[in-house]
Amino acid sequence: MPYTHLRFLLYLLLMFSPVTAMAFETFLEPNSTIELSTPFRDRVEKILVRDGDQVKAGQELAEIGAAVLKVQVKRAEEAASFHGQVDAAKNVVKMRSNQLKLLNELETTGNARPQELTMARTELAVAKAELLSAEETRLLRKIELQVAKRQLAEKIVTSPIDGVVVKVYKQEAELVGGGDTEPLMTLAQLDPLRAVFYLPPKAGLQLKPGQQFQLQVGGRIVEATSAYVAPVINPQSGTIEVRLEVPNPDGDLIAGSRCILDIPGE
Repeated sequence: MPYTHLRFLLYLLLMFSPVTAMAFETFLEPNSTIELSTPFRDRVEKILVRDGDQVKAGQELAEIGAAVLKVQVKRAEEAASFHGQVDAAKNVVKMRSNQLKLLNELETTGNARPQELTMARTELAVAKAELLSAEETRLLRKIELQVAKRQLAEKIVTSPIDGVVVKVYKQEAELVGGGDTEPLMTLAQLDPLRAVFYLPPKAGLQLKPGQQFQLQVGGRIVEATSAYVAPVINPQSGTIEVRLEVPNPDGDLIAGSRCILDIPGE
């Protein structure tokens, strides 16, 4: 067979031969795992969740040394709601203003003495100062209320994510925080899940953030999106890190499940 014919057949073989896919394995993992504790050494008063509970961002999970602060907040709320001193001071200012107005009118007809006007002006100035003092006192009480609420908030542990309680480590009446290395509890965000692959450059350089992929998970195909593709090759491993986000709104995918990513070869 002439050499040109042989080369042409080889070209056709390369063109129409099936493309070999590169398969890579990893495991699904939580999108984030958070250990909750407190910087303050105190006693756990209430645990409001159990292992396996679903939680929402902002949901209260536990109270740590909050009982006294709750009383302080209630007292501060009552003090901040008092307005009798301000109302009384306003009435005095109104009365002194009316008295001065009347004396000014009498002065035009010669029926008010200068001493009376001076006294009325002084009394009005004093009344206004007392009103200002009452308003400042009420403002200070509102600030004290905000401080008390902030201090109470530091004693109430809330969830920073929508997720699930993986494990509660402490019980009510136990001490937590400070130098304690054991956390109060661990949370995990399971929607979306994450799959992290370490790909050889030949495969990793084909990928970009935002690309859609299909993963094999436990005999089924699930959709995934690339959230991060490392811009550099890791010099120690010679690989490129790629993170895929896997939607899991129904919670039917389990973290720790083996998954496979197929990338077409060249």
